[in-house]
Amino acid sequence: MADIVIPADPEQYAELVSRMLTRYGFTVHLPPEGNRGHSFEIEREGKRFAVLLKNHKAKCNVAQVEKFLDLLDAPGGDRFAGGWLVSTSGFSRPAITHLEALQSKRLTLWTHIDTKLQRTYPPLEQPGGEQASAPRSARQKYFGIFTCKGGVGKTTIAAHLAGAFALMGYDVVLLDLDPEKNLRKLFMQGPDDEAPSLYVPSQTKGRPGATITVLNHDEWEPSQYRDQQIVICDCSPVLEQNPRSLVERFDYCIVPTTLTPLGIAKNADVITRTFRHIRQINGTAELFALINVFDPSEALARKNEKLLQHLARHLSAYIQTDPLCRFIHPDDAVIRFSTTLQYWGFHLIDGTKPQLAFSEQRGKNHPRTDFLRLADYLENHTEIEEMRKQEG
Repeated sequence: MADIVIPADPEQYAELVSRMLTRYGFTVHLPPEGNRGHSFEIEREGKRFAVLLKNHKAKCNVAQVEKFLDLLDAPGGDRFAGGWLVSTSGFSRPAITHLEALQSKRLTLWTHIDTKLQRTYPPLEQPGGEQASAPRSARQKYFGIFTCKGGVGKTTIAAHLAGAFALMGYDVVLLDLDPEKNLRKLFMQGPDDEAPSLYVPSQTKGRPGATITVLNHDEWEPSQYRDQQIVICDCSPVLEQNPRSLVERFDYCIVPTTLTPLGIAKNADVITRTFRHIRQINGTAELFALINVFDPSEALARKNEKLLQHLARHLSAYIQTDPLCRFIHPDDAVIRFSTTLQYWGFHLIDGTKPQLAFSEQRGKNHPRTDFLRLADYLENHTEIEEMRKQEG
């Protein structure tokens, strides 16, 4: 059978999927008037589901999954047995990992392939009950996490971005280039732990977890860690102290900053100086400025917007000269303020085992969601997605 032509027009595409689901034995209902949260509703055997269609070239990401889950959890959402999110382009790995971490039973992901809908999540078990293995890459990808000033959360971001990639199935090396060696302290299991590491269990039955291994620069030998696909460097705040040989290998560099009135102008200057320093050594790395400890409260919306405009204006002069440099707007990816991140590392005080700030509170975890969204953003704006296309 020839591949079916999927219409670009949203109404025509909705009609096409409606006919498909009718053939599967569902009754199709129009959503309530004025609704924009889902495309239509389906019913079979007394169970009703909300259906949202995404006929886009880009894969569905964490933010789109979160928005649909919010619809199902909103007042009136309990009339649905669940939701179906149908995409013609599939779903990003962070989006699927996000649902795995939530262990959500309210949402099913479907990919529209030719004349069929193929279930993407929950995953169909392989013969023998095994799940697909973790992704493998053709070569390691290097991240450098820099600082524009003290206290912006460089080490916290390095550790939790590593955690997001580990949740996605990547083994990660964290290189501690900061003279303070805070990463080693935060991941140490005991006083004799020479190479601290953390095992991140998979959220999917049958799929192995991943590891985060923390090393000093003098312990790093790439040939000894060929199975680790991601290398994240917690860089020294003194730019010149970061090994040139490593900076030359960076694929992506992230400079976090806080959104505060007193620091914005200064931070923008330091961020651009950091970008220029990196660019003198590495001409191909993608550079990102990221907002950390962001408070999205409605009461602060106007102030935040003015601060964002001010920061973007200060960064724009450099960004216009560097096509590989971006300021990440909070609508795309941001690390929100959270008490779980604020108190990350408390295990150093109470003597418990090291862990990331990914544990759930009332069924949700903002840091985990935010760092998976950041991974999603990087995947959509860099070559990380190519790693999966080169799997062996």
